[in-house]
Amino acid sequence: MCGATRFSWHDTHDPLLVSATPIATASGEYEVRYWAGTPVLPVRDALGTLALWHWGNRNDVAGLPATGWAQRESVVVGKWQRHNPQFVQIPATAGYEQGVWFGITHGIHGIVVADRVFMLTIAADAAYQAMTHHPRMPWLIDQTTIVPMAGSRQQLGLW
Repeated sequence: MCGATRFSWHDTHDPLLVSATPIATASGEYEVRYWAGTPVLPVRDALGTLALWHWGNRNDVAGLPATGWAQRESVVVGKWQRHNPQFVQIPATAGYEQGVWFGITHGIHGIVVADRVFMLTIAADAAYQAMTHHPRMPWLIDQTTIVPMAGSRQQLGLW
């Protein structure tokens, strides 16, 4: 899937950014890990509005699935319909899974439900599965090739 992301954010005083305690990288981007702190992701809605949203539901909101991801197939067949999902774009610049950071060119498809954003996933292609050993991958926007970033397996020794 994608357990961490990097993204650029314009407002360093955004209350969600401050409360989420993301890590500012050397390039001025923010790094957010789903399982650490209070994760947030940038979201661009159908009108082009850009805002930070809480990433997924770690048992905070009753009635919502306890996850940060939604399978595209389950959304298409209506399993999320009772939550009235709205399709959005997550303008991430990099993703992380199983020790590998990889570049993201145009972002990730997602859905907004209540006050949360869930990353949409698809079945991993052979290259992604070989790279991360994970059967699911983020549904990337207009991107078919995923390239690992240099030194990615050593970057987060704590994971």
